[in-house]
Amino acid sequence: MYSLEARLKRRLLVGVLLVSVVLGLAVRTEVNRQQREMLDYQLEQVARAMLLSDLQDLQAWDNDPALHLDMQIWDRAGNRLYRSSAQIGLGADTSPGFSVLPSGPQADAVILRVFTLKGAERTIQVMHSRELRRALSRDAEFQVLLPTLLAMLFVAIMVGATIRKGLEPIRELDEELSQRDVASLQPVSLVHAPVELDRVVRTFNRLLLQLDASIQAHKRFIANAAHELRTPITALRLEVDNLAHGEDPVQVKGAVRRLTMGVHRAQRLLQQMLTLARLEARTNSRPWTSVDLVGLAQESMMDLSVLGSQRGIEFAFEASGSTVVQGDPDDLRLLLDNLLGNALKFSPPNTSVELSIHQQGDAVILLLRDHGPGIAPALRERVLMPFVRSNPTIEGSGLGLTIVFEVIQSHGATLQLEDPPEGQGLQVRVSFGVDRPVLHTENQKNQA
Repeated sequence: MYSLEARLKRRLLVGVLLVSVVLGLAVRTEVNRQQREMLDYQLEQVARAMLLSDLQDLQAWDNDPALHLDMQIWDRAGNRLYRSSAQIGLGADTSPGFSVLPSGPQADAVILRVFTLKGAERTIQVMHSRELRRALSRDAEFQVLLPTLLAMLFVAIMVGATIRKGLEPIRELDEELSQRDVASLQPVSLVHAPVELDRVVRTFNRLLLQLDASIQAHKRFIANAAHELRTPITALRLEVDNLAHGEDPVQVKGAVRRLTMGVHRAQRLLQQMLTLARLEARTNSRPWTSVDLVGLAQESMMDLSVLGSQRGIEFAFEASGSTVVQGDPDDLRLLLDNLLGNALKFSPPNTSVELSIHQQGDAVILLLRDHGPGIAPALRERVLMPFVRSNPTIEGSGLGLTIVFEVIQSHGATLQLEDPPEGQGLQVRVSFGVDRPVLHTENQKNQA
């Protein structure tokens, strides 16, 4: 783990330091160059002025401390006419222009920067000591670099303050989240969040809303499951009491029959609840394979044929074109079992359940029609929710269509609950292999 604030400050301050060093070196180099040029220009201009001036004016030059220079004047015969300082030990034979010479033969002689100008009547030597030039350059560097360094120090302080202020929303978010517990799933609100953090907050809030919806759905599922289990468990307990106190063989036989039916109902309810929980909790889908819906449909109808024949209900089946889809065969078998089981449950005796599977363009259409009471359009969206029954008078758990819808969602198919073309009943249309995985009932489709 590392501190984002510390890392930003460290990198930016290192950058400011490098810029300061480079800028300082550049300023120092430029100041030294300009100082040398200015002092050389001063030597040259004074020499030219003295070449034409009267020697009586030299007293004014000597009394001017701003010049910082020494001077020697020689006549044409090599006689020294003037020397500003007795410590100067230069001869008259210096080369014209600029040169660097010691002021005398001694080892510790002062090094001079000399400008020599030779005229018809005079030779002018104007000079600065090297130490003086260096001292003047240091003073100039200090006068220029001090404001620059102060400005860079101010920039460094501003960088640190700006980073700290810029990261303040992150600290606000941390403080906001640290005050929450597992039950606090309301959206996070930051008043002064920047655009970058605002996107993170919106994404986080969306996850919180999804998590809250999932938790609420599981709470409702558990509450509904507890309610649904209470009735069959109570009935089972009553039948057990009847068996414990029953003496009449006929009553005992009836209690055993009712107890067996109750156990079967409870087993069916628990099986459907576990199936739905498994489908909802699955995070990684299993590898899909090519599944022939016709084969699965025939197996499902064969398993349910006994139940249908007991009520005089027959299956009518037809198929055409390619009926192979990509999916999970076990989940698709669950879909067919629940659709056909619901159709048998809601169909009146001595009717038929019609199933067709056919190819339509790139899609495979599964069409199931029964002759039962159907589902009112206002309820077609709600019956996809757990424990919601379209007809409370008919025994059931209200989980069949919910399981069907979970399988539909996982396979990217579409589900439509429709009125049949004629007569009463319900027509269920499932489309596989469509271009985009849109999941809706007929009501939702019409609203779109």
